[in-house]
Amino acid sequence: MANQIAELDAYLELLAQIADELEQQVAPCPTTRPMLIAWLTEWIRSPEALSEIRRELPRLPQVLKSAYSEWNHLGGGH
Repeated sequence: MANQIAELDAYLELLAQIADELEQQVAPCPTTRPMLIAWLTEWIRSPEALSEIRRELPRLPQVLKSAYSEWNHLGGGH
């Protein structure tokens, strides 16, 4: 159980780093941090994609930045 919690904590920390980079490189999030993290979990659908993004940080894929920009423009899910 402790291992699962540690893995979840590491996963959420990585998503937070990606969220920070998106807000810095593209635009501030128009909604709450949990909504942004939820959007990221939906957008990054595979462990492989997440690993690739992790390797490239702080550089983010253009497709992710474009999707985030569009999501932002639509009000962040509101």
